[in-house]
Amino acid sequence: MPSALRDLQGMMNADFCPWANKYVYWLKKPIGWVFCALLASVLLGIYVSTQAFLVSAAISAIGIIGILWPWIAMQGVRGTLSWSRGRCEEGEPIDTTLTLINRWPWPAFGLFIEADHAIASQTSAPDEPICLSSVPALAESQFEWECTPGNRGLYPKRKVRLATAFPFGVWTCYRELAVDSPLMVWPKTAKLKDVPDVTGSPSAGIGSPSDQIGDEGDWMGVRPYRPGDSLRQVHWAQTARRDSLVVFERQTRARPELLLWFDSESCEGCSDEEVNELLRLLATLSIHFVSHSWITRVALNNTIRVLLPGSSTKQRWMDELASWMPDQIKNQSVVPPKTTGLALGVTTDLRLATLSQANHYAQIHWFAYPSLNESAPTPDNSNCTVLRGEGSALERLERVWPHYCQHTSSVSLALPGIRR
Repeated sequence: MPSALRDLQGMMNADFCPWANKYVYWLKKPIGWVFCALLASVLLGIYVSTQAFLVSAAISAIGIIGILWPWIAMQGVRGTLSWSRGRCEEGEPIDTTLTLINRWPWPAFGLFIEADHAIASQTSAPDEPICLSSVPALAESQFEWECTPGNRGLYPKRKVRLATAFPFGVWTCYRELAVDSPLMVWPKTAKLKDVPDVTGSPSAGIGSPSDQIGDEGDWMGVRPYRPGDSLRQVHWAQTARRDSLVVFERQTRARPELLLWFDSESCEGCSDEEVNELLRLLATLSIHFVSHSWITRVALNNTIRVLLPGSSTKQRWMDELASWMPDQIKNQSVVPPKTTGLALGVTTDLRLATLSQANHYAQIHWFAYPSLNESAPTPDNSNCTVLRGEGSALERLERVWPHYCQHTSSVSLALPGIRR
């Protein structure tokens, strides 16, 4: 675009009198122009010809009907918004249901939904809001569509309202919709295909046997039955001899451990999309190791939480990531605890130089999201992987992950009998 045309466009869109906005913004609504037309027709009737009062009467009728009819229509309509399930990931389609009850003996026309774009648009037409042609009289109606929330969070993020401006569109009346239960949208995750190589016996990947009591290792003895024990563990010979249930006592397995450090300070000055990309990386790494039965310790907000294998742990953790905001960052700094297991971190390339100078971060291998505003030099060490390249951060992580798993240095895990 030529500079002269760009300057002209900027001048035409400039707000030269922001102080006057509160006095003239009402003209943005159709009712404002109806009022101006009414005022002009009245002045013409007074100073030019009395026939102009007929126009004033017609304009008044349009204004009165255009205001009263939407208001009356909204008094008899109630609605509820719900989803097919309570949780989904970013970019995952989910069925949305709107239930409307019309108590008036005439249909309601021209209804539309005013809500977050993520839930008030259809997957097949993401730029089009949900509009309803009509709601039958004295009936309960259901409308269903498929929406795709693009960003994490708790939806709806603002009030969901049903609106109508029928018949003339000069005034819009609203009715707030009830929401059965909010929709929790988790950060998007990628499926990584491997875990880092570890030294030791072949059982290191799932944990080696220990002498603690559990349900996974070899038999260690017998004990009386306790409520909740599986019937597969019953020692039937001893049960028949003692005339009471006796079960096998088995070993447990010591699981490999991971310390996953999220550099919260890297979110300062980042855009919302950059923060979302960082949380997607954190969610992907944590869920990947939890699904492989690793004991995962995650540092978020300078607080270390332990994630154990299990669906309930994943749900609580992903709910926390979905609602986490950068303004929750705590000021006090916590030094990462020393670990004999694997240590990974998520940060941005702008923070790598600072983190590489701190000795207490030396054990962590960083996966860095490249800044969109400026390019930062990569420190000259093998303790970081900058996710540069085409595609999203998750796609870049998927590409570099197999190489990292194959070429990572031997990791000493906190397992009995395993040495570096």
